[in-house]
Amino acid sequence: MLDMMCPTCKVPLFKLKSGEIICPKCGQRFVIVSSDEEESRVKADMVLSSLEQAAVQKINSLIMSLSTSETFEELTEIGRALITLLQVIHLSRQIRGAEKGVAEKGK
Repeated sequence: MLDMMCPTCKVPLFKLKSGEIICPKCGQRFVIVSSDEEESRVKADMVLSSLEQAAVQKINSLIMSLSTSETFEELTEIGRALITLLQVIHLSRQIRGAEKGVAEKGK
C-alpha cells in the first residue's frame, strides 16, 4: 500500500509485484512521475503504445480481408495498407526506443 490516494475513489493506491500502481476499488492504473519532463515522456509512450495497438488490430482485420480478396487490385490495396501500418509500428517503436535512451541518460 502506498501513501497516495486514488483521485477518484479516495482510497490508498497499491503497488503490485509487477511494479504497476493500481486503485483496488476502481481498478484504475497510475504512473508516478517525478518531473514535468518525465510526465511528458510517459504520456508520449502511452500514446505511441495505443497507436501500435490500434495498428495491430487493423493488421488483423486486413489479414482476414486478404484471404477473401479476389482481385489483384484488392490485394494491392491491402498490401499497401499493411506496409503503411507496419511502418507506423516500426516508427513508433523507434521513437519509443529513442525516448527511453534519452530518459536513461538523464538518470
